[in-house]
Amino acid sequence: MRTHHQLCLTLLSLVFGWLLVTPLDAQQLFTRTIDVDGLDRQYLIYLPVDFNESENLPVMAWHHGGGGTANAALNYEADFRSLADSRRFIAVYPNAYPDVLEGCTCWGYEEPDGYSNGNYEIDLAFTSAMIDDLVATYNADRTRIYVGGYSMGASYVWDLSCAKSDEVAAVAAVAASMYPWTFADCDSAQPTAICHILGTDDFYAPYDGGWVPSAAAQYTYWVAKNQAETPPEIVNLGGGVTRYTWEAGEGCHAVQHFRRDGGGHDVPSFAATAIWDFVSQHDLDGVIDCVDDSIPGDFNGDSIVDGVDLSQLLGYWGTSNQTYDINGDLIVDGADLTIVLANWSI
Repeated sequence: MRTHHQLCLTLLSLVFGWLLVTPLDAQQLFTRTIDVDGLDRQYLIYLPVDFNESENLPVMAWHHGGGGTANAALNYEADFRSLADSRRFIAVYPNAYPDVLEGCTCWGYEEPDGYSNGNYEIDLAFTSAMIDDLVATYNADRTRIYVGGYSMGASYVWDLSCAKSDEVAAVAAVAASMYPWTFADCDSAQPTAICHILGTDDFYAPYDGGWVPSAAAQYTYWVAKNQAETPPEIVNLGGGVTRYTWEAGEGCHAVQHFRRDGGGHDVPSFAATAIWDFVSQHDLDGVIDCVDDSIPGDFNGDSIVDGVDLSQLLGYWGTSNQTYDINGDLIVDGADLTIVLANWSI
């Protein structure tokens, strides 16, 4: 029979063990705060089960609807946790910042005439800072950052497809279209993989256009910009959902559109899986392994070695990223820079 002393020791050991285990379990989903130009910005992060920094995992960042929160996005919009576990990626849910117009947690926008909710520039800075933090803290794969969102959050990620095309590999917008000013001023952006899910009865983003461009105008634009293959593959998925896929062509970036006949302003149940299946095929250069790397140092596959490639190399300086470790010595350093300069296009 156990003595009272032995029983106490056993209980203490159990409590101590619980204290050791519980924080690790709790750390799978938590809120992270970073300083961005003097503002405390937050994002909810989910690390897949048995997370190990050596995996160099991609990131799926989901942006909540206007007036929402990261927690609401996780619970009521798109829950990527089970996919993150099985497909091995980091899921994050950024929080918007209260705007100057009405204190709404609304993602930034800025019209050409200067009308703005005051959050556009601070949100662009937040996106870049969040990516930097994920790379520095969790060894996330900088070449495979994917952004998605719902409603006003999707409007914002459309902006990212144009303003941050050098940082995000693919964009997934649900129940939103590009702002007209974004649509009119995106030509200077790099090709970006696009997944768009939109219902024909969405009041916020009229399918046939209105205050925003039509679905057809948008996918036509991105197919041309990405040099994707035409005509699209068309698949009836049932339930009024039709999937259009323009496979990657010469530009290495694909485009996908889901038309939801009778669909309204919501996130359909198939969204998370469909989005991940599409975006995960891409990195910053397009569909993975699509780029012709016959010219050492031509990282973006445009058949020339120039400042764009140099900038990408410097972004991975000192790491062991295989794409930029040209000579295969397990570090991106001066030896790789020498190869880039040797192949520099005049």
